[in-house]
Amino acid sequence: MSLNILYRGPAARGQHWQKLFAQNLPEVNWHTWPDVKDKSAIDVLVCWIPPRNYQQDYPNLKVIFSVGAGVDQLGLASVPEHVSVVRMLDPALEQQMTEYVLMSVLNIHRDTLAYAQSNLQQQWQPLKSRSAAKRRVGIMGLGNLGQAAAQALVSVGFTVSAWSKSVKTVKGIQCFAGSRGLQPFLQQADILVCLLPLTDDTRGILNLSNMAMLPSGASIINVGRGEHLVEADLLILLKEQHLRYAILDVFDKEPLTNDHPFWQHPQILVTPHIAAITQNDTAGQVLVENVKRYINQQAMLGLVDKQQQY
Repeated sequence: MSLNILYRGPAARGQHWQKLFAQNLPEVNWHTWPDVKDKSAIDVLVCWIPPRNYQQDYPNLKVIFSVGAGVDQLGLASVPEHVSVVRMLDPALEQQMTEYVLMSVLNIHRDTLAYAQSNLQQQWQPLKSRSAAKRRVGIMGLGNLGQAAAQALVSVGFTVSAWSKSVKTVKGIQCFAGSRGLQPFLQQADILVCLLPLTDDTRGILNLSNMAMLPSGASIINVGRGEHLVEADLLILLKEQHLRYAILDVFDKEPLTNDHPFWQHPQILVTPHIAAITQNDTAGQVLVENVKRYINQQAMLGLVDKQQQY
């Protein structure tokens, strides 16, 4: 089967992946956007953000492979019905996200942000601590990334619960689901970690009403999407001392402007969308294997249900 792939993204990644395909699938024709002589020949698009008007420009497109774990940036509602969408399921992304979540939970648990402020003020001020078993961590989202992070937190000794749209069972984790399960889940989460996909239902889910259900003194970690969080509501709850800390890796508009209030806030730690970054080597191998599956008419790993939006 002769296949034509169009890649749109960073040049170094594209060159690395082109070599991988030449070695493993030499029959595949690799094209780098925007250098495409015959747009009607393109079968597969590999990208984070698709080219403008791709629906019309590439009439025979059959599959879009996202280079990341998310697919909301593709605008699923605008993807033609006959075009399949596949997200990146790279174990390296899972490992990175697990590391970031574990690091962030531990930093909150051990008051690292407070000690950083004490350093600036040259204050020697020990804070009261408690055991991990008495710190309740709630994970929003039980996909591959959420389950891996939850299991890592359990292994360290935290009491972990999780919430998802549909009912799931994970050993060692108390699971909540659906609209009925959201309030009791939030009410017992001392540290809330958002790992949800961005959908119509989850947009703005970290709002004043929901975050106010968290126990007084709770903290949040957002590594899902910036649009999950209503930024003004977070600032209100921090000011009222209902929330203690926030560690944020994703934002509604990126990068943050220089005058954004998050930068100088003593209770907020900002990281520049680095929790899980696509690695050229491992992700390239995953892409090659998934394209092989497509060629052999086998089920592709990470195939997205466009109705569910993940």
